Amino acid sequence: MTPPELRDLVADSLALWEVPARPKVAGAGVALSAPDGAPLSIRPADAADLPIRWWLERPGQRRPCTSVLGLLRTLRNAVGAGEGEARRLRVARPEP
Repeated sequence: MTPPELRDLVADSLALWEVPARPKVAGAGVALSAPDGAPLSIRPADAADLPIRWWLERPGQRRPCTSVLGLLRTLRNAVGAGEGEARRLRVARPEP
């Protein structure tokens, strides 16, 4: 996944979660600020780190992510989306 593709995925996810943040391409990864003001960065892992694909970094923390799903889950927790009452997207067929 290229940095612009990762930025777009993160931007779409943040919009879906209603988190006011704007990710930017930063080197080979993406940078943004969490709602609490903490800087976050998503960096691709080195080949030696396999099976880890990305690192989500916050001051004092570095979380490994082995898949896109894991990355989005870790990011969602880092930005506090869905805290309190669980918020889930439901896809359903419209009733006739």
